[in-house]
Amino acid sequence: MNILIKSAVKNFIVFSTALYTSFSFAQSKLAIVIDDIGYHLKEDAAVFAMPREISVAIIPAAPYARVRNQEAKSQGRDILIHMPMQPVSAVKIEDGGLHLGMSAAQVNDRVNTAKNIVRDAIGMNNHMGSAATADVDLMTHLMNTLREKHLFFLDSRTIGKSVAGKIAKAQGVSSLDRHIFLDDSNELADVQRQFQTAIHYARKHGTAIVIGHPRPNTIAVLQAGLRNLPKDIQLVGMGNLWRNEKVIPPKPFILLFSEMPAPTSIEPFEPVGLLRGVPK
Repeated sequence: MNILIKSAVKNFIVFSTALYTSFSFAQSKLAIVIDDIGYHLKEDAAVFAMPREISVAIIPAAPYARVRNQEAKSQGRDILIHMPMQPVSAVKIEDGGLHLGMSAAQVNDRVNTAKNIVRDAIGMNNHMGSAATADVDLMTHLMNTLREKHLFFLDSRTIGKSVAGKIAKAQGVSSLDRHIFLDDSNELADVQRQFQTAIHYARKHGTAIVIGHPRPNTIAVLQAGLRNLPKDIQLVGMGNLWRNEKVIPPKPFILLFSEMPAPTSIEPFEPVGLLRGVPK
């Protein structure tokens, strides 16, 4: 083969390979939910300035709950009802929450009230609720109501013996579990460490569901982390996981021709611009 042809072929292969490999295909999903939305103007605003794939969980009793619901809707951001539920400790929960011993009608009424405030919610997760999510009767009432309203349940996993997921499955309700808490500790270094743990978890398991709160250090870590998110990690909203949507990577652009002038096919094989291999 003439040296010009060899050079053209080599140039084409190198250039095309480099172009193809410059595309990074997302392989793992990272879903982040920020709880306790609706109380603080400054922190909420910082959360809502983040990519719309960051989901928000709004407490219905919060003073800005309706406003935050409308703002999230306008951004196309996934919304959850952050439902107060009874903890094991004696900590008092917000009005409108769920307590052990409630009847099916009472649970249904509380969920209706919450949904009327957080109108555009696609799911619910528990605020506290270490006692509530471990209670079979209460979770059965809740899952029956969520099924009727076509809402999924995200178990924040505030207690290891939660039965929420098991009962949700039995009642035909889609349910998901939190994998990583970002800010059990509010120390900056700890939050940074937890963010990296979430990245590793996503790579290992294919998906990581992360819960954080609108706190200064959490916001700072997310702002920095999302700016430098690894190319193999795809940030997704909770709705993506609920609907089990696939992340479709961009199709690679394959260069068909080198930019070098094509040589003629008849000796002396002179390069001719724009000829692309057609002989004289």
